[in-house]
Amino acid sequence: MWGAIIGGAMGLMGANKQAKAMDNANAANMASFNMYRPYVEGNLQGADSAMQGVLSTGAYQGPTYAKGNQFNMGTANNMGQLGLGMQNTGADIMSQTGGFGGNANALYDQYMGMADSAGQDRMATAMNYANNNVDALADVALRDSRRNLDENLRQGNISASGTGNMNSSRAGVADAIARRDFDDRASDVRTGLQNQLIDRSLQQQARQFSDRGDALNAAGQANQGIMDSYGMGMNTMGEGANFGMNAGNFLQQENQNIMNDDRDRFERNRDFEFDMRERYGQGILAQGGTTSNRAQVNKVDPAQAAMGGAMGGFGFQNKYFPDGLGESKMFDPMFGGSGFPVRF
Repeated sequence: MWGAIIGGAMGLMGANKQAKAMDNANAANMASFNMYRPYVEGNLQGADSAMQGVLSTGAYQGPTYAKGNQFNMGTANNMGQLGLGMQNTGADIMSQTGGFGGNANALYDQYMGMADSAGQDRMATAMNYANNNVDALADVALRDSRRNLDENLRQGNISASGTGNMNSSRAGVADAIARRDFDDRASDVRTGLQNQLIDRSLQQQARQFSDRGDALNAAGQANQGIMDSYGMGMNTMGEGANFGMNAGNFLQQENQNIMNDDRDRFERNRDFEFDMRERYGQGILAQGGTTSNRAQVNKVDPAQAAMGGAMGGFGFQNKYFPDGLGESKMFDPMFGGSGFPVRF
């Protein structure tokens, strides 16, 4: 019995010592965590209370979007209406002045005709004009000379020739001279009138060409004004379109902002509790209970160690002290079986 008792006592003593050492190591390893543990638990309790307060309060239910006021909404509506009016006005101007292209073609045709006429023989035209008009002017210019010839000089010479005397020959000669002088004068007058008519025709043709060029230039300038008016109509319509689009975009964006705010409010109310719980889990729970320290499991069983020690002591006694704690045979093998006895 004494072997079992002594073995069990020694096993129990060693097991207790080993278990105590492991407990001390775990206590030292967890000291930093255990020091903050009361504060962490208090924070968790406070965060839980705050979480419940947040959930009971809910998301903000007041207004979150400032809608348009009477000034910007009124201005947008007015600008939109003005834009429509400007578009209609511009379209009317363009409709009324859209023929500038046809006008330009007609003016170009007239200009080309004028250019063709510039190459014509103006002198020939002037001479034809003079020949067609010189006779009537010459008759007027020679009217007095012809009257003097017919009524005075020739009449006297005819009367003298009719007497049959010597003076009749002289009268015939004088009549011939008077006729020659008249013809010379008529030729000179006719030539002078022709030159005047030619000059007049040339001047008139030049004047007509210049006037026609001035008229074409004036018509071109007028057509340029029509084209400018067309451009003004196009610009007016474009500005009207800009006014209308800007106003429409503003009003559309205002409506979109209202719908976005309604959607955000719905999603905010729908996801409020989920978001709060997610933040609570990530910000509080995930941080409060974590530590990098590890506690080693104490697997030492004193009772099992005492039982093992007792069994070992009992076996030791049976092997070396079979007759009790008297003489022992444990050293016999060392001395050839005849060793000295050991007594206890």
